[in-house]
Amino acid sequence: MGVRESRTELFVSAASLWEPDRLGPGFRGLVVREGEEGRRVPKLMLLECVEHVARWIAPATVGDYELGLPTAHSEASVRAQLLGAEADTLVIPLPHGPVRGRAVSPIHPLAPAAAARDPRLHRMLALVDTFRVGRARERAIAARELRACL
Repeated sequence: MGVRESRTELFVSAASLWEPDRLGPGFRGLVVREGEEGRRVPKLMLLECVEHVARWIAPATVGDYELGLPTAHSEASVRAQLLGAEADTLVIPLPHGPVRGRAVSPIHPLAPAAAARDPRLHRMLALVDTFRVGRARERAIAARELRACL
């Protein structure tokens, strides 16, 4: 996928794709250059960052009830493994979203719109939100699921 397609799919500027520092201070150093392949994100480094640091570099707040996309422990793959757990549904706010639940502040202002267009991105963002707002058991499930995604 080229820069133009990536930019439109993720709703970010081309400069943000080439300079990850613009995405936020926590993303410094995640993109490396390797030979002719160009820039790429090392999967192990990204996994470790999300697993252990996401809640500190991108803290989330849970707010009032809104429409949006299911996130964190409300996402289908995590919810299926939490048998008997009755908890509030968490959503990332999206106008005309399919689910009503407690709003979790998105990791990036444009993340909800991008997640609505791409189910795989939605799943990964929901897993990242699990690390941002979840308890130990939920984070362990999310770690397994994220390893399977990557």
